[in-house]
Amino acid sequence: MKLNFFNRKLSKSLSIEKLFSFIIPEIDKLGYDTKIINNPYDLNILGVIKSILFFRSKKATINHITGDIHWLAIFLNPKSTVLTIHDLVGLTQLSGLKRWIFYWFWVYLPIKRLKYITTISQKTKKEIVELLPWAEHKITVIENCLTFSAKKVEKIPHETTQILIVGTRVNKNIETTFSAVKDLPVELTIVGELSKKQLQYLKEHNIRFKNKINISEEELQQIYFESDILCFPSLYEGFGLPILEAQASEVAVITSNISPTKEVAGKGAILVNPLDKNEIKKSIELLMNDAEFKKSLINSGLENIKNYSPQMIAKKYSELYKKMMK
Repeated sequence: MKLNFFNRKLSKSLSIEKLFSFIIPEIDKLGYDTKIINNPYDLNILGVIKSILFFRSKKATINHITGDIHWLAIFLNPKSTVLTIHDLVGLTQLSGLKRWIFYWFWVYLPIKRLKYITTISQKTKKEIVELLPWAEHKITVIENCLTFSAKKVEKIPHETTQILIVGTRVNKNIETTFSAVKDLPVELTIVGELSKKQLQYLKEHNIRFKNKINISEEELQQIYFESDILCFPSLYEGFGLPILEAQASEVAVITSNISPTKEVAGKGAILVNPLDKNEIKKSIELLMNDAEFKKSLINSGLENIKNYSPQMIAKKYSELYKKMMK
């Protein structure tokens, strides 16, 4: 069976492509003839028209739109196309004309057109159903997988507790973490570009930090291995992949007590109110001062990631493809 994966134009932000780069080889092993096709055009009016013609010429037995070019679904066969929706964060962060475009061309029309939709969490499915109740029967939840191999690492003790922050967008809520740690003897490693306001706060409060931008996968994995705690009190996530990445790297996790992060973390994290800086601070202090508790939390994380192997997720997609063929 020929199976094509349709991706957005390659960019520096490749979280979706990174995810499917682990899933697709496992789908290959299940007997599919897969091909990855990236959009070669920009997202302007002419580029969208060219993209539609380009992808229509690349159709296979099954076409899987892996995300962020949802509008393409409007122009493909609804019975042989599946769209993966990662989140609806655009509806919360956009306004005016941009929000209108996002709603119609990334949400309503693609979902109305297609027969098969997947989401990466029950949270995203719930958001879609609240918006479009008639779409519930179309949606299958297939979670993200762990995107690098778990391996035993020799942790080198640090003089200063190393806290990792992954992502700097508004929904990542990193300012609350800054406020929580400003009086603690810790050092932050922040992955993602910081705003002027964020940099100013760090410097004004003498918070020790390192900022990593445009790093490779190898560098990111090394950063995880060198960290003691992942602080991830996000206000909104479609899934929360850094939680699994930290657990696989034997890093203690602090994350939000909201969906989907609490489900993704399982028993391998301290769950906190993401808006309560004192709760975050106490959680960090607990991990700094109680080595046995920290070790047990890490071990729970290692058990949790077994539920998110690429092999397991590939099998779930395969079941959907077989359903589509019937």
